[in-house]
Amino acid sequence: MLSFKSDKEVFDYVRTFDLCGLKPLSAQLEKYAFNFIDIDTLLEHLYDEDTLIVDARSEKEFGETSIPTAVNFPVLNTEERHNVGIVFKNYSDLAAVELAVQYSAKKAETLNDFLEEHGANDKNIYVYCWRGGGRSKYLSKMIFDAGYKPHSLIKGIKSYRHKVNELFTAEVFPNKLIEINGLTGSGKTEIIKALHGKLPTLDLEKAARHFSSLFGFIPYKIRGYSPVHNQTAFENNVYAEYVNNRNIFGGYETYIVESESRKVGDFFIPLNLYAEIENAKVINIETSFENRVKRLKTDYFEYSSGYADMINILKTKERFFRKEMSSVHYESCLDALNKGNAKEFISVMLEKYYDVKYKNKGKKPIAVINNGDAKEAANQIMRIYSDIEGLSEL
Repeated sequence: MLSFKSDKEVFDYVRTFDLCGLKPLSAQLEKYAFNFIDIDTLLEHLYDEDTLIVDARSEKEFGETSIPTAVNFPVLNTEERHNVGIVFKNYSDLAAVELAVQYSAKKAETLNDFLEEHGANDKNIYVYCWRGGGRSKYLSKMIFDAGYKPHSLIKGIKSYRHKVNELFTAEVFPNKLIEINGLTGSGKTEIIKALHGKLPTLDLEKAARHFSSLFGFIPYKIRGYSPVHNQTAFENNVYAEYVNNRNIFGGYETYIVESESRKVGDFFIPLNLYAEIENAKVINIETSFENRVKRLKTDYFEYSSGYADMINILKTKERFFRKEMSSVHYESCLDALNKGNAKEFISVMLEKYYDVKYKNKGKKPIAVINNGDAKEAANQIMRIYSDIEGLSEL
């Protein structure tokens, strides 16, 4: 296995190459009849069960942002990419290609295991890198050599980002929205999930892996979800859900979305989408205080790790909470958490903070649903949606 302790060792190694005998990457790949697809074709199959999308970039690049549903097989890992890059920039492009090929060739056995693990025999394989250049072509070559027939994405993930930007920089968001509004814990997120696959939805909190509050990362963290690292990744996730619903519900004009402020966790909702939320028709969800407490206890304290995270946030934001809800109620919340009393903590937080801070937006609702059962509330919303859109009974 190639391993170098310094850039000097990298250059000492590549200087042993016979540059006159090296071939450019295009010559090494010329015998391969690659299949290429454009981004529109890939988007049609983004969530198909028989689709396997493979990101050929480094693990660092993949961790920062990717095409949703993709899995990562780095042709060059982060260190290897660095070494190839410095050789390309400071010594020889042919030597850089040769070093990259040597790195990649040693991954053939690992690639076979990777493809088997992801059920590649029964799937259409799509490969991409940053710009649809050497890495995706070389990984496609390796996959082809392993006995499969992959497709390479023209212009790589940049073509996906172009689509994302095209949607979110448009002057007006292209679809109307119905906003599901309600107090914290009223079940809005559950309702959105219950509507998934039945009506076009945009689950912004899932896209952010965050319940859109100071504590909002906890439900995803304690369930093992990887965090979303940046605004780009958040927008990628929202766009993927938008496209998936467009593919399923091509004739439907209106999406269902949960009521949100401009930010979901650390991320900003794109301006045109947020403007449409602000102008959306509203359905209010009402349920008992007891139901809200029960639901939040499940969301945030299903695993004991929720307590430690809650305590840490309260202590980190101590000055903020003392100001917002008084020192007495702050101490009460902290004491409840230290005693493992989730119900008491939630009750105080709802009464003294969330129900005070997040008041009704003042928009007159088109309907009010008073139901503690998310599935039944979703059924009622489907009937309301059908009437609004002039559809036959859903």
